[in-house]
Amino acid sequence: MQLTLDEIAKVLGSSQTLDSRQVTGFAIDSRATNHDEAFFAIKGARVDGHDYADNAVKKGASIIIAEKPLTCDVPVIITNSTEEALIKLGHYYASKFQCEIVGITGSAGKTTTKELTAEMLSAKYKVAKNEGNRNTPIGLPMALRALQTDTEIFVAEMSGSYFEEIPTLLRIVKPRIGVVTNVGPSHLETLGSTDGVAKAKGELIKSLPAGGIAVLNADDPKVIGMSNLTKCKVVTYGINSNANVFGRLVEDKVCVFAYGMTYTFRPKIPTVHFLYDVLAASSVALEYGIDLRTCIETAEAFRPIEGRGVVITNSLGVNIIDESYNANPVSMKETLRMLSQRPGKRFAVLADMLQLGEDAVKLHREVGEYAESLRLDGVFLFGNLSSELSKIIGRSQAFDTKESLMEALKSKLGPGDWVLVKGSNGMGMKEVVASLATL
Repeated sequence: MQLTLDEIAKVLGSSQTLDSRQVTGFAIDSRATNHDEAFFAIKGARVDGHDYADNAVKKGASIIIAEKPLTCDVPVIITNSTEEALIKLGHYYASKFQCEIVGITGSAGKTTTKELTAEMLSAKYKVAKNEGNRNTPIGLPMALRALQTDTEIFVAEMSGSYFEEIPTLLRIVKPRIGVVTNVGPSHLETLGSTDGVAKAKGELIKSLPAGGIAVLNADDPKVIGMSNLTKCKVVTYGINSNANVFGRLVEDKVCVFAYGMTYTFRPKIPTVHFLYDVLAASSVALEYGIDLRTCIETAEAFRPIEGRGVVITNSLGVNIIDESYNANPVSMKETLRMLSQRPGKRFAVLADMLQLGEDAVKLHREVGEYAESLRLDGVFLFGNLSSELSKIIGRSQAFDTKESLMEALKSKLGPGDWVLVKGSNGMGMKEVVASLATL
């Protein structure tokens, strides 16, 4: 990281004169702090980072940013808000580089679209991206350590889970290209309705400069409506042939059409959601002069990310679809549809979809009704909301613990069977995936 202790002090308005040692990154978790990182003592709902500053120093932190005086063996800079200090330093650090920014947001598909976009652009450019899910005002500044002197494009996934989140992220980076994947019933506890979701995500499009490009899902009315929020160029994608870049999913093959060119490939994730991710990423790459054939070759070779569609075949020959990272009603239905098309016996392990607000019961019931229509061989339910679906779904059982769920499920499985595991990340369904994988 090209940032010195002295620069940190000056940016944060400290009168301290520090040396020119470079920090290697930003940290907020003392357990994961690395040598010569700057540790930000952030006070959260359950944990106060100030209580762990000494641990961060023992791990190698070279400076502490705090909201109150601390006695440490390294310099301590006092600020009114450590979160604000992290945002301010993120902006300062990003501004040191001349690279363009591609911002990606939406209710679902952000991470896969980000990964695909970065891989496609890498065919021609030096590309960096925010690793993992570092897409928040705290996570994005930490992800900027990926920037190098020769970075030409930074692909930034942007969360948008509350109204001020994207405006705050825009204080850190300024995208020239903005992508909105979709608008669905996600984060309704903070955004209230899908109209609220659209308003939050639309902040990215509103921010684009006159010479920028808005890449919008033409099949989502709330997304395509965002074209009214900007005067910059709009590029559309979807399964509608009127879009600039459009595609079809035919059985397990994807056909992509763009500007008079057509390519067909067989993806490792044959879902409509992945098709949309490919179309969004290709739309960006084409604007940067990447040919469609390269885009398709990248998409064909793309391996799904852990928790987002990875297929694991265990020693018994059982195929596990790992969708444990997150869930909302749209993605839940799509992955269930994909499961229903698999050969052999098909089982689903479904856990609660979180942060759905007042409509949570209704939205879970709709998923239950859809699952019932698919006539799966068994549905195993976990969580207060999901357990109620046993009244709707035939061949289903509800469980109070993951252990009891696993015991019941194991007795049903045999070679060639398929098991979908899906739920919000907070439900911890990766434990079920890990258990199934080691059978």
